[in-house]
Amino acid sequence: MRYAITVITIAALSGLFAFPRPSSAETALVMVVNSYDINHSWVRAHNDALRERLASRARIDGFDMDTKRIPPEAYRDAAERAWQAIEAAKPDVVVLTDDNAVRLLGPRVMRKGIPLVFLGVNQNPRTYLGGMEGATGVLERPLYKRSLIFLREIMGPKLKRSLILFDSGATSQVIMNTAFKDKTSLKLGGTSADVRQVGTFAEWQQAVLSAGDRGYNAIFAGLYHSLTDDQGMHVPYDTVITWTSANASVPVFGYWDFSVGPDRAVGGLVNSGRPQGEAAAELVLKILDGEPAGSLYPVTPKDGQFLFSRSGLRRWNIHLPDSVTRAAEPVRYVD
Repeated sequence: MRYAITVITIAALSGLFAFPRPSSAETALVMVVNSYDINHSWVRAHNDALRERLASRARIDGFDMDTKRIPPEAYRDAAERAWQAIEAAKPDVVVLTDDNAVRLLGPRVMRKGIPLVFLGVNQNPRTYLGGMEGATGVLERPLYKRSLIFLREIMGPKLKRSLILFDSGATSQVIMNTAFKDKTSLKLGGTSADVRQVGTFAEWQQAVLSAGDRGYNAIFAGLYHSLTDDQGMHVPYDTVITWTSANASVPVFGYWDFSVGPDRAVGGLVNSGRPQGEAAAELVLKILDGEPAGSLYPVTPKDGQFLFSRSGLRRWNIHLPDSVTRAAEPVRYVD
């Protein structure tokens, strides 16, 4: 996958070495390494934003590590192939998207002295990159607890308990550690929630089918992108969320925009990939204009936005309260 841009870059190797800045007649190269695959809606959204914002400044090469669909024991081999692609391309800036790429490649990129921009990181990036002398980027902060409070406003006192479901992938584990502090239950705004991780689609299905009988009034479909079937094969993302919507006996909500739709989650206070890509592109542009990556503070895009499926709201007879419909950021709808 190759996109278009022009780049000027100052890259610091432990703060001591700077790359020469390309002349106006030269075209620079940005290498984007995705933790996941380009067919993942989140990846496509932030890659599109990067491509559009940087189109007049340089060329872009891409590499997909595909770590949502391959087993964890294959991650390091994927990272090694990504590193070989970086070495061959000799990029002026490397963009690493999401935690796996940053964890497995970030330190090597920094040691090489290539300016590094990350996006979609849930963990504290210093956990992966230390002092970040040659790195900056965009943090991802889904609004798990605020979503629970807003859901109480939407559903009213009938919401007593919620089930929050995640797969057992690396990103989900980071979220459990950072956002939920490894707690499997919480209580906010007069409602309680249980957080559960599962590894297989069969376990996910059992949790969804039994949710109503176990006293849950709503389900949050967190990450479901690393689930496997009985033969250990990856289950397609769309299969999981459409099955969940069709078979749940209680309404399903989401944390990301790709989860919401007529045959998906009803809605939620969601994060989107596009703002991640836009913010990362702005950092890349600053680097291309001569600012060292390590001098740029990491950023967090604006808070999530309400997104709802009209057909989903009708199906579950949910009427959005004024606190949602009259929020400063307008509600977005999909059919």
